[in-house]
Amino acid sequence: MPNFDLIVLGAGPGGYVAALRAAQLGAKVLVVEEREVGGTCLNRGCIPSKALIHCAHLLQESRTGRRFGISFSEPEVDIDAVRKHADRCIRQLVGGIEGLFKSKKIMVAKGRGRITAPTEVTVTSPKGTEKAVSAKYILVATGSSPFVLPIPGSDSEGVFTSDDAVKFPGPYEDLAIIGAGAIGCEFAYVYDQFGTKVTMVEMLDRIVPTEDPDATDVLAKSFKKSGIAMELGAKCTAIEETGEKLRLQFEQGGEEKSLEADAVLMAAGRRAMTTDIGLEEVGVEMDRGRITIDEQMQTSVDTIYGVGDCLRGIGLAHQASHEGIAAVETMFGDGGHMSYDAVPAAIYTYPQVASVGIRAHEAAERGLDVKIGMFPFAGIGKAAAIGEREGFVKIVADAETEQVIGASAAGPEVTELIAEITLAIEMGCTAGDIASAIHTHPTLAEITGEAALDVMDRAIHK
Repeated sequence: MPNFDLIVLGAGPGGYVAALRAAQLGAKVLVVEEREVGGTCLNRGCIPSKALIHCAHLLQESRTGRRFGISFSEPEVDIDAVRKHADRCIRQLVGGIEGLFKSKKIMVAKGRGRITAPTEVTVTSPKGTEKAVSAKYILVATGSSPFVLPIPGSDSEGVFTSDDAVKFPGPYEDLAIIGAGAIGCEFAYVYDQFGTKVTMVEMLDRIVPTEDPDATDVLAKSFKKSGIAMELGAKCTAIEETGEKLRLQFEQGGEEKSLEADAVLMAAGRRAMTTDIGLEEVGVEMDRGRITIDEQMQTSVDTIYGVGDCLRGIGLAHQASHEGIAAVETMFGDGGHMSYDAVPAAIYTYPQVASVGIRAHEAAERGLDVKIGMFPFAGIGKAAAIGEREGFVKIVADAETEQVIGASAAGPEVTELIAEITLAIEMGCTAGDIASAIHTHPTLAEITGEAALDVMDRAIHK
């Protein structure tokens, strides 16, 4: 059997980054991938969806130019060209990963990998042939798949998931979206800008319920202004085909309600892809289909590690990448480091939403003694210049030491701005450390300095 130092199952952001880092450390690496390198993020998630969001934002900008004294005629939309833009981004980045693999001498086996021993994987090729390979370590990075609610009619024609949504089916006259998390909100924004009447159906009482309520309020107000309908506190019970339409039935406030749409996007979450890859058979401890690991990403079998969505069902691409690096540095280096206190999250709607660490409402729920610094974009010169004054940045700091432990934001480019606060948390900085750094004027980044000053009741422009 061919021998490797590391076999990686899955070439998504957790697996391919881990493979590259392992190769840097001198390991002989084999990556087993059933589909395309880049995984869901690159091929069916992060990248194509952001390409579509960029196109949607161009439409939005063209329609609002008159507020700056510049008027456009109604933009002409070539849906096929929009799709080709997303496909082009995918091809370019997939080619880049393949080039990196080649330069690092990382081997790729096309097929499905199944762990048959603590140091052995059997690869079944697309043609059905099997080959056993062995390695000192195995890294499981098989990712996740969309979760489809087990309700009657969920398999109806016209019901699709986020994996299909990046191909931009339609656009439709009416679209119902089940779930108002990050995925649901991003596609609600895209379809709305392309002229679809969108209704979101969410079981909890607000959209993006994991984020700061103040941030989701900003986004909800923007959605409402744009015409996106939101049915909150609503539990979906069935989907029925009614001629050319689909009827989505749901319970809300003790009442049975329904709405009709041309299609239904199932955006109710994702689940870990760990079925039938041999984990239980070799003794890997599992928790409801998810892999259990320790702080070094090691499973209950000391030669097998796990990273990414297969650990939790849903996660973030950048989190998976850093977990992959930490895992292989533990295997082949002096030990890896993964800081779960400083994992940023981003939602690419307009306005954008971002957060990192402990949000203010979480601090309150935990009974933590904190100071909150908050500053609005309305007080930032650059925000006024570009006409995007909605939103804020909120910083959470320990009350005694003023060390930054979290932040939430809503507004223009906050998915970029959150990086500064992420670094501050990682390095143990205080609000004073952030405030003492000179922020270029005029930039949106000035808001972070002002929010940090506000922690100390010293905001200059508030």
